[in-house]
Amino acid sequence: MPEFYYQIKGRRPPEYEGDSPWAWPPVFSGLVTAPDRKAAKAQIDEEYGRTFPQRVLAKDLEQHAYLLRIEEVDPSNDYILRRFRESSCRECGSTFRLIDKYNDFHADYRGADYCSYRCSVDGKAREVQEFRLTNEGKLPPVIYQIRQKSSGMAYVGQTTQPFTLRWWQHLTVPTGCKFHKAIHASHPTDWEYSILEVIVIPDDCKDRAAYITQRESHWIAALNSIEQGFNTARPAGFNPSTNDLFSAAPAADEMSAQVGEPV
Repeated sequence: MPEFYYQIKGRRPPEYEGDSPWAWPPVFSGLVTAPDRKAAKAQIDEEYGRTFPQRVLAKDLEQHAYLLRIEEVDPSNDYILRRFRESSCRECGSTFRLIDKYNDFHADYRGADYCSYRCSVDGKAREVQEFRLTNEGKLPPVIYQIRQKSSGMAYVGQTTQPFTLRWWQHLTVPTGCKFHKAIHASHPTDWEYSILEVIVIPDDCKDRAAYITQRESHWIAALNSIEQGFNTARPAGFNPSTNDLFSAAPAADEMSAQVGEPV
């Protein structure tokens, strides 16, 4: 059934100048599902207990305080539909809908990335700091775990970026892997993010990237996150005991030994 996006606009006070007699932003915006535009309008009128005009002549302005605008929303129109989806604040992780902020006259921040002005200030300051530290090579690499609370299944990964950014990338830039499918089939609050290891690179390490990947491989094995989690393959890595690279999952006895390896 079609969806219709509507805006209820209030009449602009006479002391305010402008080309349109109707104020911006709208008093309220929403989304209704109806078989056609006429039925959508009837549903809106019933919800608000009044009949809204969709067109008002200049000579009749004094008789109408509100104007209703309705448009059918194409299912591919993400610009409109994303306003009605729940989003996660990049700073505090709380969920919100853009449309609720648009409809709240007292909302102090109406952007898509943060839930409030305070979070936008803190988040942008943190991003600048993390960007500087990343460029200077001062952020340590980490092994992280993203765990689904309802199933207990986890995904293990590595990153040299700010670890909160990596979680945000998983959340907002999905691929077709089973981990990303699970994220987008559930609510963001069903997930928890934690750091398993802050990696200290040995002074005599010959391959930093391979060593990080070996630590990731260790944790994938330790948590059995391929057979019982969201990882799909064990990565290539670096074996510090032999200074050799390995490119496939180790044998069962080697994996068992790594599970018991202290971190």
